[in-house]
Amino acid sequence: MNHTSPDDNRKPSRTRKYLSLLLKFAFCAGAVWYLSDKVTYYDYVRLKDAPELPVRLISETGNELIVADGPDGATRCVSRDELARPDQLTSGQRDVERGIRSLAVAVDWTWATLAFLTLGPVTFLIAWRLQCLLATQEIGLSYRDALLLTFAGNFFNFAMPGTTGGDIYKAYHIARITHKRTEGITVVLLDRVIGLVSFLLLAAGTILALWRTDLIGFYGRWVGYLTIAFFLCFGLFFSHRLRRLIRYDDLLKRLPLADKIKRIDDTTFSFRYHRKPAALSLLYTVVSHFLVVTAMYFTARGLGIDKSTLHEEIHLYWAILLASVVGFLLAAVPISIQGFGLLEAVFYKVLVDGGWSTPSQMLALTLGFRLIQITWSLPGIVVPWLGFAKPATSGATALPSDTPAPDDPVPTKQTSHNTRHA
Repeated sequence: MNHTSPDDNRKPSRTRKYLSLLLKFAFCAGAVWYLSDKVTYYDYVRLKDAPELPVRLISETGNELIVADGPDGATRCVSRDELARPDQLTSGQRDVERGIRSLAVAVDWTWATLAFLTLGPVTFLIAWRLQCLLATQEIGLSYRDALLLTFAGNFFNFAMPGTTGGDIYKAYHIARITHKRTEGITVVLLDRVIGLVSFLLLAAGTILALWRTDLIGFYGRWVGYLTIAFFLCFGLFFSHRLRRLIRYDDLLKRLPLADKIKRIDDTTFSFRYHRKPAALSLLYTVVSHFLVVTAMYFTARGLGIDKSTLHEEIHLYWAILLASVVGFLLAAVPISIQGFGLLEAVFYKVLVDGGWSTPSQMLALTLGFRLIQITWSLPGIVVPWLGFAKPATSGATALPSDTPAPDDPVPTKQTSHNTRHA
């Protein structure tokens, strides 16, 4: 009789984990390679006689510019009157294009400070959402603990290569403090789903408002179609009539781990009967996402992104809203690290092709906003010292079961009844 050791069982899982991580690094490397041809470190100018060829800017004094003149290191002086006219430039081009170095040095700190302060309340709103969702399953969690878990979750989302480290952390500790572990873990997953639903609502509203403009483009309209399809499926999932028609419960019983899947389904479906908490959770999320978009807008203004060469009639905030909503939705797809490359692709399509920014400004915007997010996640470092220890490696990959641990409170009869009907 063959005996398989626990290490043998973990090998396929580890292989998949390392392969997934390798693919994410490869995707990010491809994105860096693509952007390296478009983003510049130094400043460049475009001149009237050849606007399609950027010329490196060495220095500038008043009306005089010193530019490179050939590959031998020679320089020459030109006046600002020799710079390319607006009608000679295409989308994403400027007569003077600042590189990453200059953009970082010349940041307008008033706008940057506004961006930092605007993003601050988001974590507190998300903590309220988590507490509200857990309450629907009769899982009590103080706002302090919800806030600590949210800060820690945000930190682990940035500190770990993937984007699920924070969710695992929150699920582990919520499962550890309640006997309704399946419901608690499901709520953590639904917490993220509600975030995506909120972004879809913002995407639908933005695309509808801009439908007759050329700002959203072909891909924006497809996002609109997919958003409509998602909400149709969302409505069908909560339909009693459809469930009876297709014998939904019988189908679940035929699946592996049917009892676990049934409890997850019951937890999700229960939001049909908790409409007020669900609506409040969605409201918290929509407000938090408006704060995110506004912080992104302030960051853009701090980098000098303020006017489009193609869309003067459309306010920059609309463009940032569209790019943020669609960008963060695509960035949630786990094929890169922190959505790098996917987010930039959307911002390039909206901001650079839309004439709002140069490629260097676009990259400075996405990286700068990530820096603000990371800064707000840093308080999560101290959470393990305030009552929530970091899960062990085995705990991070295998969450606790639904069997009450020895130190768990013994469920009362009423609690057991509620568990069966959750």
